[in-house]
Amino acid sequence: MMSTSPLFERIRKGARSTAERKVASVLLEGYPTRALSTVEALAKQASVSAPTVLRFVAKIGYPRFADFQAAAIADVERQLGSPLNNIRSAVQAEKPDHIYQQTLLLQAEALQTAAAQAMPVEFDVIVDLLVNPKITIKLLGGRYSQNLAQRLALQLGQLRPSVFFAPLTLGFTYDALVDAGPQDCFVIFDYRRYQAELLNFARGAKRSGARICLFTDTWRSPIAEYSDAVLTSPDSSTSPFGSRVVPTAQIEAIVAAVSLRTHDRSRERLARIEELRKLDDDAPSSGKDEAE
Repeated sequence: MMSTSPLFERIRKGARSTAERKVASVLLEGYPTRALSTVEALAKQASVSAPTVLRFVAKIGYPRFADFQAAAIADVERQLGSPLNNIRSAVQAEKPDHIYQQTLLLQAEALQTAAAQAMPVEFDVIVDLLVNPKITIKLLGGRYSQNLAQRLALQLGQLRPSVFFAPLTLGFTYDALVDAGPQDCFVIFDYRRYQAELLNFARGAKRSGARICLFTDTWRSPIAEYSDAVLTSPDSSTSPFGSRVVPTAQIEAIVAAVSLRTHDRSRERLARIEELRKLDDDAPSSGKDEAE
C-alpha cells in the first residue's frame, strides 16, 4: 500500500456530495491503479456518470483528466523510488510460515489499508442517519454477513429506539418493505458473492424513498448504486469464506460514534435497560424451594 500523497488527500477531502463521495471512494480504494483507468471505467465502478467524474477531478484542481492522471503517475514514480518504501517492501516479504501468524498479519494489514483509504465524510453520513431519532433503522445481510447486521442491530438497539434486525427469511424476504418510506434507513451488509435478493430488496427500498447505507468489499456490491453512503473493506483472507475482521472494526467505530453523539440519551437508555434486567434478579425462583 502506498503512503498518502497530496493528490490522495485532495481526493479524500474534496468529496462532499453523494456522487462525489462515490467517485472519491472508488479512487481511494484502488489508488493509484483506478486513477489511471479511463473516465468511463471509473464512472462505471462508482455508479455515476462520466461528467460527474470530470467535474470532481476539476473541483480538486485538475481541469483535464489527463492532468489528474499525470499527477497520479508522478505519485507512482515517487513511491517506487522511495528508500522507505523499499525497506517496507523488504520487511513485508519476510512472512511467517505458520497459517495462524499469516492470518493475523494479513488481517492487521487489512485494517491498516482500510484506515489509510478511509473516507471520514462517508462514515459521518452514516452516523448522521443512525443518530437521527426520527429515522427507523432496519438492518439486514446475506448468508455470511447477516451476523454482522444482527450484531450492529443489537448494539444500536441499546443506544437508541426503533432499531430492527430484518433477517432474509424464505418466503418473507420483502415483507420489511411493506411500510418502508422516507422515515426509514436500511443498513445492508453485502459481500461477494453478492446476493440477488439483497439487490432486489435495495431497489425496492430506494423506490420507497428510504435511505440505504451499505457495508461491502472493495469490489463494491451493485447495491452501491442505490446507496446514500458506502463503507468498503479489504477482503484478503486465508479462509475460503473471506474475512470480516475489517467490517467488525467498522461496526465498533459506528457504535462508538453513535454513543458519543447521543451521549446523554444513550446513557439514560442503557440505565433503563439495566434496571429492567434486574427484574430477573428480583423475581421469585421457580423450583423445589418455591414448591415447598
